[in-house]
Amino acid sequence: MKIKSNIIKGLLLVLPLCFSACREVEVIADDLNIPGLGGTNEVPNEVDYWLFDNFTEPYNIEVVYRWDPSQMSNSVAAKLVPIEYNAIKPMMAAMRDVWFEPFNKAAGVDFMKLLAPKKVVLAGSPEYHNGTIKLGQAEGGRKILLLNANNFNAKDEEALKSALHTVVHEFSHILHQTIMFDKSYQAISAGNYNSTGWQEVKNEEAYKLGFISNYAMSGKDEDFVEMLSLILVYGYDWYEKTIMKAAAESTKVDAVSALQRKLAVVETYMKNVWGIRFLDDTVTGEKGLESYMQEAVNTVIKTPPTE
Repeated sequence: MKIKSNIIKGLLLVLPLCFSACREVEVIADDLNIPGLGGTNEVPNEVDYWLFDNFTEPYNIEVVYRWDPSQMSNSVAAKLVPIEYNAIKPMMAAMRDVWFEPFNKAAGVDFMKLLAPKKVVLAGSPEYHNGTIKLGQAEGGRKILLLNANNFNAKDEEALKSALHTVVHEFSHILHQTIMFDKSYQAISAGNYNSTGWQEVKNEEAYKLGFISNYAMSGKDEDFVEMLSLILVYGYDWYEKTIMKAAAESTKVDAVSALQRKLAVVETYMKNVWGIRFLDDTVTGEKGLESYMQEAVNTVIKTPPTE
């Protein structure tokens, strides 16, 4: 027994040496950069200074473009790619001119200083989910995640309007999350909302049911912000010639009346709550937010901003 005990003691002394000698040496590359773990200080570059001058200083907004999954949910981050460096300024310069400037003209600079999200996070690709493409989302009224930046082209009218629709849609959520719109709104299309089946309805069918888009059918909040954002981005003329024209052909519901009542709530909300004229005053000729945004969109399409 004593011999066996001595053998065991010897093995216990040898084994740690073996493990130490046999362990493979792990080498970490000197240039490996893992963002989000702390302890790193990025040296500001030209884009950082430009973002500071255009968004941080005037509006106290942080624009996050360096890849950081902590800025978005893990499920979303897993499906995205980082924004390319050369895509940052073109995207944000266009958003400055077609989003911030029209609101500044219609509401004054203090409005955007107060209500603009304090963080804008940029990602290069869109999020694909169940056959749909998500281009952005608002989080808690203080942050907007703006996707698909690598594919942005300000000269492409549809690309510009699509990106603008995303931010104005999400910004409209921030507005009603701050002060809610009149609860009578949800009664206008009560019974026609479809939170799970709206994707199966084509836009043209949605128009005839009193909705400005099929996504507006997913719930009262989405209905409201779609009315607000789509008219601003695509214009009142588009609304009249596309949406209202189709609504007039409806045989199921009084779609024209439903859309008119919804727009009336939007106009009243923007005027009474935020002091913003939504459409032009046909009597005085005073411009509304819609005109300012349409003018900005047309200008950027013709001459995309460079800085």
